[in-house]
Amino acid sequence: MPLRLPAVSTATALTLALTACSHAPPPPVAQPRSACAALAGRAIPASAIGLPSGAASVQSAVLVAAAAGTVNNNAFVPAVPEHCKVLGSVAPRDPAAQAIQFQLNLPAQWNGKALQYGGGGFNGVLVTGLTPLRDAAPGDPLPIARGYATFGTDSGHQASASPPGEPGAFALNDEMLENFAFASYKKVRDVAVALTQQFYGQRPRQVYYFGGSEGGREGLTMAQRFPADYDGIVSIVPVINWTGLFHAFVRNEVPQFGDWLDASKTPLIAKATADACDGLDGLVDGVVNNYLACQARVDLQPLRCPGGTDAGPQCLSDAELALMRSIHSPYRFSFPLANGITAYPPWLYGHEDSLDGPSALNLVRWVSGTAPPTVPPNAATAGTQWLYGSNWVRYAIARDAAYDVRTYRPEAFTARVQQTSALMDSTDPDLSAFFARGGKLIVRENAADRAQSAHMGFEYHRALVARFGQAAVDGSVRLYVSPSSTHTGNARSVTDKTPIPTMADLLDPLDRWVTGQGVPPDSIVQTTKAALPPFAVQGTRPMCRYPAYPHYTGGDRTVAASYACRTVQP
Repeated sequence: MPLRLPAVSTATALTLALTACSHAPPPPVAQPRSACAALAGRAIPASAIGLPSGAASVQSAVLVAAAAGTVNNNAFVPAVPEHCKVLGSVAPRDPAAQAIQFQLNLPAQWNGKALQYGGGGFNGVLVTGLTPLRDAAPGDPLPIARGYATFGTDSGHQASASPPGEPGAFALNDEMLENFAFASYKKVRDVAVALTQQFYGQRPRQVYYFGGSEGGREGLTMAQRFPADYDGIVSIVPVINWTGLFHAFVRNEVPQFGDWLDASKTPLIAKATADACDGLDGLVDGVVNNYLACQARVDLQPLRCPGGTDAGPQCLSDAELALMRSIHSPYRFSFPLANGITAYPPWLYGHEDSLDGPSALNLVRWVSGTAPPTVPPNAATAGTQWLYGSNWVRYAIARDAAYDVRTYRPEAFTARVQQTSALMDSTDPDLSAFFARGGKLIVRENAADRAQSAHMGFEYHRALVARFGQAAVDGSVRLYVSPSSTHTGNARSVTDKTPIPTMADLLDPLDRWVTGQGVPPDSIVQTTKAALPPFAVQGTRPMCRYPAYPHYTGGDRTVAASYACRTVQP
């Protein structure tokens, strides 16, 4: 007897058919070489760009052959598929401004989606869209290898044109500052979509933004300013309150002209915070997981040098203790910034001596540097907070390269501080238009971040909940916290220096959430993997949704199943 299927209405059948089609990738490009060559020399008129702009032009379009993953100089180089590499620029309106450079990569086997990569720091370097995603594990396929058209930009200025150690010099030009703040990403997005349509014959079904740090700020800015243009955003350690952060940088650094926080004291501080907080997560392993409960437990006063004057790496002077208290206290303004913000939150304690960046300790890389701060800043030895904070005040606020930041008072520049805050800060909690069209946002904060405070992400999430309610935010937003991760994502035990799992792919969960292929993501498993094939997994640990943390429940401490996400109310 033939199997009888239940009757399906015409409307239901059409819906099912459309849903299936929406997930089916477009057919491969029939003649990729000729289609790619046809893009060379193409122009996109300013009228096709959704902001005041010059026209865009394609300088080159070259078909790049597929390449398998290889090991080169003991480092793995990921595989790339056959793709059309497009290099172009967007002309400025101001003849004195630099052009916006961009790169677009169009795979011959396209999944129908596009991914915009975010930048970092002060940008000024072309983001190619061909690098591993932030916090990716070794062996994770590149987005282009998953079928995404990918693109990025230098944000409208070239760092090579600035004096050494002066990455903020571009901010003297109003258009270049506006491009860095928000405009370049929107302009390049519109140009990339237009070129994608010319290459494939159709626009992307979904456009995502993926960035960390400054790139995380860019992602949030896109959701706030251009909600109709993006379907999903991953924002990792975002510099949400740029203005507050860079003022806190200056506050943290100026006192070190009188009493430098010697880099050799970092292990002393790290041990004290670990001694106070390590066991709060059920396991003494040199890892501070319970990031919220830790704050009230740390007391560095017992480390005071006799008499309060510096006596070497075994103790902290009164000035150094005051600096540490300042870092872990809010920075307050006497006037409001954009969206009514009046303060920047304190940094969290923990993992001060984890590695962050090329072999630099976390606290050293960002706060103390390897030598006392100087005027002008020495990029080779300065803490990054001084390099960045000094540049921002001189070029964006005082607009004077020779301005002595040690004398800076924001009250003397109130109007300019508020003006730059309106340009830069992504603190607007009104994501109603983004949510209304089904937009999804995943934010990751790293509790051991010394570049920016994870508390700012917590505050922004609370602002969303206050505006929309918990249920609505849960339907569109995920905030994860990696407790031991530094700004760049890595972490290690304070006691035995073993690596801690911090690697996680957030693009696939975002895509499944946006396209309705799976349930909304809950906790995410972080991994540690060997750097070379076959990329053996060396450990796993859960990354919990804020305000939960991974609490050890027993068993193998290197396995995620040995932890449960528990909540400590902030």
